[in-house]
Amino acid sequence: LNVSQPALGLQVRELEAKLGVSLFVRRSRGMELTEAGRELQGRADKILQDLESARHAMRAYANNPERRITLGTPPTPGKLLVPPLLRALADQKYLTLGLQEGLSSDLAIMIKNGDLDLALTYDPSSDLKRSSAILAYDDLILIGPPHSLGGGRKEVSFGALGRFPLVMDSPKQITRKLLDKLAYQEDVSLKVALEVDSVNLKREVILSHGCFAIVPRGLFSDAITEGRFDWAPIIQPSITRTLFLIGRSTLPDQDFQVILDFLRPIVSTYIRDRNVNWRLPQDTGIS
Repeated sequence: LNVSQPALGLQVRELEAKLGVSLFVRRSRGMELTEAGRELQGRADKILQDLESARHAMRAYANNPERRITLGTPPTPGKLLVPPLLRALADQKYLTLGLQEGLSSDLAIMIKNGDLDLALTYDPSSDLKRSSAILAYDDLILIGPPHSLGGGRKEVSFGALGRFPLVMDSPKQITRKLLDKLAYQEDVSLKVALEVDSVNLKREVILSHGCFAIVPRGLFSDAITEGRFDWAPIIQPSITRTLFLIGRSTLPDQDFQVILDFLRPIVSTYIRDRNVNWRLPQDTGIS
């Protein structure tokens, strides 16, 4: 925030005095929001989102030329981020969005070749010729058939994953490469029951063959809530992917920034509502 701790603490206390409520419970090892603080945070987030939406809506009256931006997305970010992004862009008369779903590795190649303007990708290779920004860290979970993992109340260590028959991505995929690297580092032998890249097919195999999979929680959140799958957090170490927004090298900075500005509050809302295993990075600036 570029504000010293004493000055920030003073501002918080002045805000509490003006509102007549305590916003934080202060403990020796930190602070946490009170019920009133959580209520204010939710309202403040909405106010800030409305202000951002109003700012972008005014661009429609600034003689901006109409343009179309193509956005590629893997299944999980597509499911979670695209619908609210489209609603947020509804007032942008000068801007239309074209969508394409694909795997992160394929989308990164399309960005490099100039076939897409923007893409949501996990852990892309370093490329100084393009725009990029970190949106969130995504901690993967273990899922399996109903009543098999404790409903999220029991953690599974990475070392214990070798006990589960796993449905995994093919070796060329980014998440599979991450898992294989961690398995080698931790000296864990993963039991690969089947290699499947299709999300829908992966769902069917898990249920029909009693298998398990290491997946992002957001992709299966509805099915977990409905009781069709069980799940457990993975620890020691956790398996973390980094979600980026990347743009082709010739994309105008304005186009990159407008999509980024809409995506960030959407990501923050999911994290606040705890519907996903995402965490915000400390620094989300454009590189």
